[in-house]
Amino acid sequence: MIIRLDQQNKEQAKQILHIQLAAYQREAEQIGYQDLPPLKETVKAIMETDEMFIGFERKGALLGIASYEMHEDRIVLCRLAVHPQHVHQGIGTKLMQSIIEHQLPIELTTAEANIPAIQLYEKLGFKQTTSLQVENNLMLTKMERSMLRKVEVVEYQTSWPEQYHHELDKLKKVVGDNWVEGHHIGSTSVKGMAAKPIIDILLEVKHVSELDKCNHLFRQLGYEPLGENGLKGRRFFRKGGLSRSHHVHAYETGHDDVKRHLVFRDYLRAAPERADAYAHKKRQLAKAHPEDIASYINGKDAIIKEIEQEAYNWSKQLKTNDQTSE
Repeated sequence: MIIRLDQQNKEQAKQILHIQLAAYQREAEQIGYQDLPPLKETVKAIMETDEMFIGFERKGALLGIASYEMHEDRIVLCRLAVHPQHVHQGIGTKLMQSIIEHQLPIELTTAEANIPAIQLYEKLGFKQTTSLQVENNLMLTKMERSMLRKVEVVEYQTSWPEQYHHELDKLKKVVGDNWVEGHHIGSTSVKGMAAKPIIDILLEVKHVSELDKCNHLFRQLGYEPLGENGLKGRRFFRKGGLSRSHHVHAYETGHDDVKRHLVFRDYLRAAPERADAYAHKKRQLAKAHPEDIASYINGKDAIIKEIEQEAYNWSKQLKTNDQTSE
């Protein structure tokens, strides 16, 4: 069965390294290259990495491991290792299938001479993209697996605030005493604005790290816990797979990103012409990239930065006006 591993636990880090050294030594012998980076790692190095680790366990014994980095628009596979005594049992496939379930594009790099690994990845839908040469003439091949999520921008739905409140009530019970406040953010929080039909929820909590203990409760609500997911100090949860329905962004109260999200939302509520411009841009991008979420996200970057700066200036002016009126 597939299990989540905690590489910061020294005993688990030792098990990870044991499998990694055995597997990559076998690969080194197969490709005729003894200087593979995974063979130089230590328990300390594994404990310090921010990668997400999973393992394949049978009868209490760890037989294979994989690790990866989660990004908003993709996954980067960092390592895949099965103990040599347990190869050809489908363990590598099961580990990869577990990662594929995140429903994001996946990138990886492997030795060009590692034919068994390349064949495994191709069977799972990966395609070779580029080759590169590193030191001592080792040739690597980059591979990618695309994941299509339909990009859909719809007109404002009057049910969105109700959906937010309904979900917030459930989240309060999950977070418990750690709760501070919840906010409806994102485009679905701006009345009259077209948006992807995903309810974005901002949670303020007392201690963000305590949320890690609630991951099983978030899963019971249908959420996928993704840790910081690229933003320091955040805990991110998503719901709905390819038919995404909710995002939860959790921060400790007082975090700078709490204010950033709320000022962005409040400015769009107060400046309907800018909300219209943002919605127009999203419609254009959704039409141009109906099955390319990464291009859709990248295409919004410039106008988001523009609006964020405008929102900051607007908020600063409001504060100045308030101080003057006093």
